[in-house]
Amino acid sequence: MSTPSAATLPVTPSLPAGRSWHVRLTVVRVLLGGFPALSLNRIRQLALKACGIRMGHATLFFGLPKLTGRGPITTRLEIGAHCGFNDGCNFDLTAPITIGNHVSVGHEVSFITHLYREGIKTAAPITVGDGVWLGARCTLLGGVTVGAGTVIGAGVTVTKDVPPNTLMTGGKPISLAKWR
Repeated sequence: MSTPSAATLPVTPSLPAGRSWHVRLTVVRVLLGGFPALSLNRIRQLALKACGIRMGHATLFFGLPKLTGRGPITTRLEIGAHCGFNDGCNFDLTAPITIGNHVSVGHEVSFITHLYREGIKTAAPITVGDGVWLGARCTLLGGVTVGAGTVIGAGVTVTKDVPPNTLMTGGKPISLAKWR
């Protein structure tokens, strides 16, 4: 029986390796996790920056986000200036997540970068443009780019790229350009 050549074997994208438990993030969660979501916002921002998350000036987290993934996950999250994140945000940092300036994120929004395609776990980055508003409990899946000035309604799951200046309240996007 012959072995298959390298050209016929399926190519699986490499997922990050490393530990899934992060010391600095655990210390921040222990020290600041017991405080109410609307208190100690600037201290929370400084603590997350000390963990290695890149974020711009005047970005606030109302409550600690949940960061999951393997390896150096804090290097995979980049957030612009003047952004606001409400309590309960979930970041799956198997692949990079880039968030632009002036982005507003509602309660319990999930950024999920890992996908299962044909039984194989893969990862794809998420990019959010400037001036985007993400409603409560919406979900952005890996490989999605959300254009600048877009509004994503509450509870919407984004599976495909969204063009700039679009309102997503379900399966059919609506252009906001005609109202400007």
